[in-house]
Amino acid sequence: MKVKETFLSVYRSDKVLLAEWILAIVTGLFVFVCSSTWDSQSLTIWSTNVWDCIADGNFRGFYAYTASNPYGVHHAHMGSEIMSVLPWSVWNLPIWAIQRFSGKMIMDSPLMLAYSKLFLVLVAVVMLVYAKKIAYAVTGDRNKSVWVMYLTASSTYLYLSVCYSGQNDILMIASSVLAIHCLLKGKRRAFYAWSVLAIAIKPFFLLPFMAVVMLSEKNFLKLAGKALLVSSGLIVQKLFFYGAPGYAESMTSGPAKQMLRDMFPVNLTTSFGGISFFAIALVLIYFYCYTRRLDDSDGAALLPKYTVYMITVTYTAYLMFSPFSFYRLATLTPFLYIVLVQNDEMRLYNAIFDTAMQFAMMMRLVLRGSKMFQVRFINKSLVQRLFGYTVEYKSGSSYANIDNYLGDKIELLEKIQPMFAGVAVIGAIMLLALNHPEKQVKLKVSGDKHVRILIWARAVLIIPFTLLSLFLFAKTVTKVFS
Repeated sequence: MKVKETFLSVYRSDKVLLAEWILAIVTGLFVFVCSSTWDSQSLTIWSTNVWDCIADGNFRGFYAYTASNPYGVHHAHMGSEIMSVLPWSVWNLPIWAIQRFSGKMIMDSPLMLAYSKLFLVLVAVVMLVYAKKIAYAVTGDRNKSVWVMYLTASSTYLYLSVCYSGQNDILMIASSVLAIHCLLKGKRRAFYAWSVLAIAIKPFFLLPFMAVVMLSEKNFLKLAGKALLVSSGLIVQKLFFYGAPGYAESMTSGPAKQMLRDMFPVNLTTSFGGISFFAIALVLIYFYCYTRRLDDSDGAALLPKYTVYMITVTYTAYLMFSPFSFYRLATLTPFLYIVLVQNDEMRLYNAIFDTAMQFAMMMRLVLRGSKMFQVRFINKSLVQRLFGYTVEYKSGSSYANIDNYLGDKIELLEKIQPMFAGVAVIGAIMLLALNHPEKQVKLKVSGDKHVRILIWARAVLIIPFTLLSLFLFAKTVTKVFS
């Protein structure tokens, strides 16, 4: 009985347990060592190409040099601004030096590729620290602030973006988190400075930035001026490389232009022409923010809550209505979890909808053929060294990814993809509806229960997918022994 009582006491505790932190770290580490995606490899080499160009006295030739693909990465054109890799370049200086002066190629070294990806993990840790500070500024509760750190760190979204794909979105996210922290501390110059950096890295933050500014700024000329100000880093980069060899070709051939094209897809046809739901959503979001009156004493108390809430709403609208790469789900972190921890009456419902949304989103992304958990992405990972071979990818071969395997073994899964999409969408809508800053939804059955099993389930949600990709790697017939 004593053991049972001790377990129940711990289980019902409102604190994040040490064992839960260990679970999150072990999960992240496992995913980290089991993948080396093409995106991660390309970004690593592009970041070290910066040093090659500096050493050769030809920095403006960076895009042409990268397009020449001297190290044989999968992507020939970078297709994004230099700031998307420049902070990473500083971290990768040691492995560049090894490659430059010893002749040992980064692309041939899983250890150096893992070192490069570790930078993103450290940036994520910095983001978590400042997410905790924002949560405390919003809630005034240190325990809730720790929960924000844990829920963010153990989310599938962060695992996918940082530990699995090794994508640089976390650089933009971390900069935006620092920007919002400065805003809530009343440091407006620092807020704009960090916003400039975030948008210079990737321009996605401009959309929630405008929503946040509209909560307090109602002058259209000033709004336009602030939008121009925070876009200055992006503009400076374009001016610097304007006319540089390979720059225009890279911007045209790379992913950035395609992402902008895809941001406003035609979802509905009218007599006026095609309509984008995301465009409609942005108009409604900005109108809502502009019409809030938060300059009195009551409004001042709500402003921090509305700030994190509207960032979450904007990113959620983007993910719901625009095609996106799977790693961009990380934009929901940490703001979604800062929103969720504020509402004690919805803890149970938040846990249910958050876990269901993450699982459904994973299933939908895997089944639609996203570049996730493909067997070839275990090549050049740390765990691949234990197998002693690599695999060749053949589009016609069986089980080149877990999508093929699941579709073959469970045919029904292909047919019920819309169900997973529906669960993900309703999960997102319910989380936003139940957690409005002014708690506009009142339920007759309170959801204040703290159900830890859901917290544990979401922390390990990515593990079965990773294990399945390892299983297929072990069973493949296209092995190449070195």
